[in-house]
Amino acid sequence: MIRPVSIPLPQTPFARFRLLFLGFAVAGALLAAVAIPGGEASPVSKLAGIVLAVALAVYWIVGYRRGTFSLALEPVEAYAVFVVLHAAPGDPFLPLLGVLFRSLYGGFARAVARWALWMAALLAAHAGRGHEQFEADLARVAAVALAPVLAQALLVALKTSETIQRRLNSIVQNSTDVVTIVGADHRVRWQAESIRGVLGHAPDAIVGTRVHELVHPEDRSALDAYFTDAEGKPEHRRSLTLRLAHGAGGHRHFDVVAANRLHDPSVEGFVLNMRDATDRRELEDELRALAAQREHDALHDPLTGLANRRKLFARLEDTTTAARAAKTKLALLLIDLDHFKELNDTLGHHAGDRLLREIGPRLEACAPEAELVARVGGDEFAVLMPLDTAVEAAEVMATKLGAAIEEPFRFQGMTMLVRASVGIAMFPEHGRDVESLMQRADIAMYSAKSRGVGYEVYSASRDGHSRARLALIGELPEAIESGQIVVHYQPKFDLQTGVIRGAEALVRWEHPQFGLLGPGAFLPLAEQTGLMRPLTLRVLDDALAQCSRWLAAGLSLPVAVNLGAPNLLDLGLPVDVKALLEKWELDPSMLQLEITETIVAADPVRVIEIMNKLGELGIELSLDDFGTGSSSLAYLRELPVQELKIDKSFVLGMDEDPEAATIVQTIVDLAHNLGLRAVGEGIETDEAYRLLAESGCDFGQGFLMGRPMPAGELAELALKTPVK
Repeated sequence: MIRPVSIPLPQTPFARFRLLFLGFAVAGALLAAVAIPGGEASPVSKLAGIVLAVALAVYWIVGYRRGTFSLALEPVEAYAVFVVLHAAPGDPFLPLLGVLFRSLYGGFARAVARWALWMAALLAAHAGRGHEQFEADLARVAAVALAPVLAQALLVALKTSETIQRRLNSIVQNSTDVVTIVGADHRVRWQAESIRGVLGHAPDAIVGTRVHELVHPEDRSALDAYFTDAEGKPEHRRSLTLRLAHGAGGHRHFDVVAANRLHDPSVEGFVLNMRDATDRRELEDELRALAAQREHDALHDPLTGLANRRKLFARLEDTTTAARAAKTKLALLLIDLDHFKELNDTLGHHAGDRLLREIGPRLEACAPEAELVARVGGDEFAVLMPLDTAVEAAEVMATKLGAAIEEPFRFQGMTMLVRASVGIAMFPEHGRDVESLMQRADIAMYSAKSRGVGYEVYSASRDGHSRARLALIGELPEAIESGQIVVHYQPKFDLQTGVIRGAEALVRWEHPQFGLLGPGAFLPLAEQTGLMRPLTLRVLDDALAQCSRWLAAGLSLPVAVNLGAPNLLDLGLPVDVKALLEKWELDPSMLQLEITETIVAADPVRVIEIMNKLGELGIELSLDDFGTGSSSLAYLRELPVQELKIDKSFVLGMDEDPEAATIVQTIVDLAHNLGLRAVGEGIETDEAYRLLAESGCDFGQGFLMGRPMPAGELAELALKTPVK
């Protein structure tokens, strides 16, 4: 059985065009074959013409399927045309239709050459048919002359179109963008192949499904909103950001440009051009996170994580504006750590930084209702209270903050106590803008520090004092160097004989403008500015020099010098003291160093270590202000002291308060039981003198026997007859 010739269905416009012209050419050849038997040619010519006409049809079909024709067979093909035309009667369409089909192969030059060869075959085939036929053939030759040109032009146009189409298809199908056409029923009508590589879906599986199945449930409303808005609006476009389902699971962010092309017959749907935005979103998220981090860093302290000065000022600006509008109050608390610089200098910045990091959580835990907790700078912090905070509530909060800060701080096996001074400024009473509130909270804080109280509310009367304090801070270093720092001496009496047994060195500042200033006016400044070490060494040097001069004059008066907290954290102090004793050629027994009980309680381990080193030099040590604390009782047996000084608060009241007298007696007995001397401070009445002497107290100091005085006056007093 003969099988029909199978011709594949063309996929491109050009291939379909060739197939169309093939059909015309084959039809022309077969029609010629059918017409040949009715002609006047010989039977042999007729048979040859029919065979060659059918052969041409078959040859063309085979060449079409192969996509090419042999150049060597071009003359044979022309000869076959000659034979067919010679045998066929009339004027068949074979030359026109055949040339049109064959001009689509071989290029323009071959098409023209083929036309010339076929037209020569035409004229030769009809050579014996007379002049009239010849003229008709010439007209046909001229008419067919355009066939190669038109065919080649069409060939170029179609190939160009196909190239563009293939390029577009390749771009669409292989692009990282995904093109989807959605019908009016919101079902996918066409899906680009690129969805396979981008989202892992087979295009065929997507076509026919609702586009919503690709979209995250939370984003479907945005897509529906576009469909609703685009209804009846050709070319209506909108940019969307949708999360699309990935074939491997999960969703990815896509930027979608949707366009209404329902009116376009070639589309008839919504065109969704979708681009993967995952990388962009990740980059945007990173940039947003970086911007947020930079903004956070710009507004927060890197050490503590608290808000910084810039954020505090901005929040103050907002809250004062709100308070002004609401006609209500606002409280700002400024906190400064006492003796922080000495701790930093002695234990190192690592310890100071660790302490500062611990302060923040304490403040936040203590004031959860606060509008803001900030580190202003250095060892200064601020707490901004919420609107409508009264001054009484601010004072309560200041007390709580101070207590929270005073909780023991442990570092490398040491326990340290840190205290703070708090200044309170109220809006609008003390200031109506950020600058004035900060300034007056600062004034109140330094006032609290200088007075030794935990907190203080701003008072206009202390403004001048604050300015003077700032001036003194700048002048103090020069005062230490230039000799404005002087030492007065308060005598220490034997309570049984009335003889002066020694003198306590008390520092004064001979200020050129303000006159003689007591220690309360500048010692806190020295502690705040790190000047305690040079100030203490100046006092020690002057006191030992005076002791040396007294000895030369025949007066053996040991001198006592007070040490502050920064001195007892200074590991170099014993070396400095030893050098000064050697400088003035004094026996260590001529120097006594006084340490307050509160200093010992702050860090007993470190203080006892330094006291032992001082004791090893042969220096006597005295525990000052005894009775005002409690923690040192546990360490009293370990302290290398030779003397207890009873705090004047007990001595001043003992002549009227039996309980105070009992406490004094108890301290004297405790000192003697431990093998220590007892010294009573603050003796201002004869009755207090008598009671102390009767209690067995060894020595005494007070205004009754002698106030602090220059060295010359004390020498004169010591040479007088002892007072009974």
